[in-house]
Amino acid sequence: MGKKRKLETNTFTHKQTSVEVIIKDVNAHPLCLHGPTLLFSSEKGRYYACACCRNKECTVHIEEKDWEKEGVRKRNEKYYNLIPKIDKDASWRNFNEVKSRHASDRAYCNTCQELYIVSQSRKHTKDHRVITPLIDEQLAQPSSWLPTLENDSVEAQYMFTKKSVGTILGILRNNNVKNILCIGTPSVHEAAQMSSEFNSILLDYDTRHHLFHAPYKYIWYNMFNNYMFNGNNDEKVLKKFFNSSKNGGICVVMDPPFGGRVEPLVHTLRELTAIYKETCKKEDSLPILWAFPYFAEPYIRNMMPEIKMHDYQIEYEKHKKFQSKTKSGRKFGSPVRFFTNLPLATIDLSNDSNYKFCDKCKYWVAATNNHCNKCKECTSKNGMTYKHCNTCKRCVKPTFFHCTECNRCCQQKDHICGIAVESQSCYNCHEKGHKQSACPRQQEGASANKKKKRVHA
Repeated sequence: MGKKRKLETNTFTHKQTSVEVIIKDVNAHPLCLHGPTLLFSSEKGRYYACACCRNKECTVHIEEKDWEKEGVRKRNEKYYNLIPKIDKDASWRNFNEVKSRHASDRAYCNTCQELYIVSQSRKHTKDHRVITPLIDEQLAQPSSWLPTLENDSVEAQYMFTKKSVGTILGILRNNNVKNILCIGTPSVHEAAQMSSEFNSILLDYDTRHHLFHAPYKYIWYNMFNNYMFNGNNDEKVLKKFFNSSKNGGICVVMDPPFGGRVEPLVHTLRELTAIYKETCKKEDSLPILWAFPYFAEPYIRNMMPEIKMHDYQIEYEKHKKFQSKTKSGRKFGSPVRFFTNLPLATIDLSNDSNYKFCDKCKYWVAATNNHCNKCKECTSKNGMTYKHCNTCKRCVKPTFFHCTECNRCCQQKDHICGIAVESQSCYNCHEKGHKQSACPRQQEGASANKKKKRVHA
């Protein structure tokens, strides 16, 4: 999916995302090379565009009113044939044939994206980027050595560190989860495959994974539109996996591109939950471990109130900024957190000196996170130690100060009164000029509830 690790803290501000995603069934939408498009709405109108690319690399852009025209629909049908197909059965046979050879006779050509037997192929010339030999461990963990794809706007290439993967598996053990639905998390899938404790399946947009995994262990997938490129065949694979998880507990472990919109991701999780409930005749929602930047919390919580953010800082391999205790890393550690509906108390970080157990919250938090008796929680979000503002009645970053003119806490550096409020939108009504805490609609609702209580009293 879209490359996640080029982190911009304004990705989720409404100033940058004045475009709204209209969440609805995508089956009737136009197609692009990344599957069904999404319906967007802006001041200029409603239109269909790629669910995956966040720039103009995918050129499909169809006005909603134009989609009703027969000619437009006819021209869009070409994408049914343009989307490539993968033969997972043939690839699995090839994998086993390659694996049967000595490591020196195994090779992967990154130029052709092909796993092959050296002694049987002459087409890979000297100018091709070939990786050989390949030992058994490399075949079992391709994400640890596959070259990073270079399309920044489409592919996500950074993997969890071994430490983060171990933490994830530990959380799942504590929740008696044996089955893992890995969405964009190949390193977790590979670690689970090497353990007899777990059963997992990988849903990922990177088609190279089908060269190394059994057909029932990998689905070519776009998480932004819940699209399985192999259609009914992969839907059967997913449902079979759900069925096999009935008695062993299941959890979704998802690591989306950080520049992606939250709305379609939430919709995907709800659709997967619906499939799971229907397939397994269950009433409970799917447990979720979602890796995402801490500053997306208001958006996620607004759409999924049952989700909570944990203080664990997720780290990534070969990423200078998303690791702790590195010279080039972020001063306050990785900004990526777990968003989950699992009990926070089951996230055991007792073996990590960077965390401490809060006796009041009853779960592990960062060592720099102090419990606020007024807020009644450990309030830090970004690795700093927050401070409480008695006027705002909440904790804020230590770099903030309370501006009496703006009547709110603001960033001290380069502060200009009124700018932030005017440029941001309310999470509640999406109107500009005020924040959620000062939303007129929210206040009207509170007043109405008070009147109802008085009547009932």
